[in-house]
Amino acid sequence: MARGVLGGSSPSSTFPRHTHQMKPEGFIGECSMKLIGVFIASGLTLLVIGAVGIFSFLPPDKPAQPVETAPVIEPTPVVEQVGPDLPQIEATLAQREAVYQQQIAGLNQALQERQTTYHSQIQQLEAQIAAAQNQLNQLKAQEQNLLAQVAQLETGRAERLATYQAQLQQAKEQYLARYTQLQSQLTEIQTRLAQANAQLGR
Repeated sequence: MARGVLGGSSPSSTFPRHTHQMKPEGFIGECSMKLIGVFIASGLTLLVIGAVGIFSFLPPDKPAQPVETAPVIEPTPVVEQVGPDLPQIEATLAQREAVYQQQIAGLNQALQERQTTYHSQIQQLEAQIAAAQNQLNQLKAQEQNLLAQVAQLETGRAERLATYQAQLQQAKEQYLARYTQLQSQLTEIQTRLAQANAQLGR
């Protein structure tokens, strides 16, 4: 068999050479296969560890939320809740309407009272204005009378002033005439006295 493989060489001369040449290659191949197997096993182990780590870091699966699976408000409970509340709502509305009507009635009554008070005050003010107007008319009449009296007084004063001036002028004239007459008489008396003295001196 060795002879057929090595081309007619002797076993003593060729087999040891053959074993010396083939043993390192088989060892290297076996080692490489082992290394490849180790690398493959290590890779698979790393992949498994990585997958386990990734899945361990992932958040746990949450169950389906009830909001997504079931509706929040069902039509039947809404109808059941709205039905019994209608009388209460109507009673509340009726109560509020009664309160509003009472407030409106109170406001109307207050408005009527204020209108009555305002009408009474307006009538009083109109009466006061009428009385003031009458007083004003009376004062105007008195003013006219006073103006007429003042005019009469002015006329009388002017007439009296004219009369006084005329009398004063007349008195002055009479005084001058009397003074002149007295002066003439005095001169005549002095003349006679001088003549008498002259005669007595003789």
